[in-house]
Amino acid sequence: MAEFHPSVIKTSLQNIVISATNLFADLAREKPKWMVIELSGALPIREKKRKLSDFPPDFGPKPLSLERLEETLTRLSEADFLEGILFRFEALQLDLVSATVVREQMARLQHAGKKVKIIASQLGMASYYLASVADELIMPESAEFQILGFALEQSFLKDALGRFGIAAEKVAIKEYKSAGDNLVRSHMSEGDREQLGALLEGFETSLYSAIAQSRKVDVKTVKTWIDSGISSAEDAKAKGLIDRVAYEDEVISEAYVILDEGKRFLKSRRRSLKAGRVAVIALEGAIMTGKSRRTPIPLPLIGGTFAGSESLIAAFRAAEEDDTTKAIVFYVNSGGGSALASDLIWREVKRINPNKPVVAVMGQYAASGGYYVLTHANHVIAAPTTLTGSIGVVATQLVTEEFNGKYGIHVDVIQKGRYARINSSAKFLDPDEKLYLERSIAEVYDRFISRVAEGRGLTKERVNELGRGRIWTGQAAFEHKLVDDLGDIFTGIAKAKELANLASDARVYNVSIPKKFILPKTESAEAFLRDLHPLFGENVCLMHPGFFRLKV
Repeated sequence: MAEFHPSVIKTSLQNIVISATNLFADLAREKPKWMVIELSGALPIREKKRKLSDFPPDFGPKPLSLERLEETLTRLSEADFLEGILFRFEALQLDLVSATVVREQMARLQHAGKKVKIIASQLGMASYYLASVADELIMPESAEFQILGFALEQSFLKDALGRFGIAAEKVAIKEYKSAGDNLVRSHMSEGDREQLGALLEGFETSLYSAIAQSRKVDVKTVKTWIDSGISSAEDAKAKGLIDRVAYEDEVISEAYVILDEGKRFLKSRRRSLKAGRVAVIALEGAIMTGKSRRTPIPLPLIGGTFAGSESLIAAFRAAEEDDTTKAIVFYVNSGGGSALASDLIWREVKRINPNKPVVAVMGQYAASGGYYVLTHANHVIAAPTTLTGSIGVVATQLVTEEFNGKYGIHVDVIQKGRYARINSSAKFLDPDEKLYLERSIAEVYDRFISRVAEGRGLTKERVNELGRGRIWTGQAAFEHKLVDDLGDIFTGIAKAKELANLASDARVYNVSIPKKFILPKTESAEAFLRDLHPLFGENVCLMHPGFFRLKV
C-alpha cells in the first residue's frame, strides 16, 4: 500500500490527469511520423523558478532545460508511431559537457529505433561534436563553420599595470595554481603551459574519438578535417563531415510537426506513488559565504552567479528534513571561491551522507573549491571534458604603493597589531607578513589535501602529487581516482536511486532554498556547535536564528 503523505495525494491527482491525457493521445488520428524540436542558446541543466526579486529580472521565454529535454525525448522514444525527430539548431551555445549530455540523449533515441536528423546553419566545435551523432546532418549552402580545433590564449597585465605604478603580489600552493598569473607575470608559466596543453589534448581525444565513431571514419581523418579548415557546406559534404546540403524548406514538409503541436499525440508515464524521491541541489558559480545571488555583469569562467554557503547549507538541511527524500544529487558547476565557504558546504555533505546518500555530479567546472565541496559524496561523476582538480590555494592582491607616489596620493596610517595592514593595497607585504600569509595558505592546503585523501581513499602524498593546483579533465580525474564514474546528471540521478534502493521511476525534484536556516534535527544546537569546534575554535556564537557568525 502506498504511504499516506501529501506528496502521494498530489501525485495521485497528477496521475489522474496523465491517464486522461494518455487516453486522448490514443484516440488521436493521423499521428505524425516526424517531429521537430528547436535547440537554441544555452540549455540550463535544471528547471529554475523565476523570482520577482531577481536582478536583472527575466521576463523572456523560459529556456529549454536539459531536464525538460530529457523528459520530452523519453516520451518521444516511447511513441510507436514516430519514425524520427528533426532537431533545428538555432544559435546553439553549449559548453562541451552540455553538448555531451544532449549527445547521449540523442543516442538513446537512436537506440529506441528513432531516426535523428539535424539541420544547422552554424557549427562550432561543441555543436559539431553534438551534431555528428545524427543519422543525417543537413546544412544550407551558406552555412558557417568554426570547426577549427581548440586554442587557449591569455593576456598578461603585469607590464601594462606597471606603467601606471600598479603591481600585484601572489602567494600560491603550488606551481600549477595559475589564478592571478595574469597580474604578476608577463608570460605563461611552464606549469600552466603544461597543464593547459594536457587539457587540449584531452579534449581532442574525447571529441575526435566520438566524432570518428559517429561519422564512421578513423580519428586521423577527423584531424585532417579540422586542419583543412572547413569553410563551406559543399566542402564539408565532400569530405564527409555532413550528409546533405539543403535549405530548411527543402527538408521540412507537411509530414513534420513542431513539438508544441505534436505533444498532444504523446503519452506520459504515470508517476510513482511511492513516497521516496531524489533531491537535486545545484551549486553554480563562484563559492562565497552568505546567500546565493547573481549579478548583471557576467564574469569570466565563473559567470555572474555566486553560490552562497548559507543558501547551500539551507538546501541540504531542507532535503535532510524532508522525510520523502531518500537521496541527494549534488550538481556542481564552479571554478571555486572562498576556502571557508567551501569547507562549510563540504561539512554538510559529509554530515548528511551516512543517512542519505549524496551523489555528486560535475558540470563544465568542478575545480578548486568546486572539487573541495564534493570530496565526501558517496559517488562522484564527471563528464570526460569536465575541468576539475585544481587542488591548491592562492592569494593575490593589487598593490598601489608606486601608483600613490606617482600621482601624489598620501596614505597616513595608525596601526595596532603586527599584521593589521596585511590586506592593505597601499604597500607591499613585508617579510613577516609574507611568512604569515604563506603559513595561512599552507594550513588551508593541508586541510584541502586531507579532505580529498579521506574522501577519495587516497594517501595525502598521492593527493599532493595530483594537487599542487593542477587542473585535470574529467577523463584524467577518473583515471587518477579523483572521481568514480564518467557520465552526466542523469547518470547521477540513476545512481542516487540505486544507492537509496528506489525504483527507477522514483520522483526527482529540485530543492528550493528555504528562507530560514534549518539546524540538523539529529543534533541539538549545542551539540552541533561543539561539532563545529575544529573549524571555529571557541569563537562560535549563535548571533541570529538564521546563520552562524564569528564572535568579534
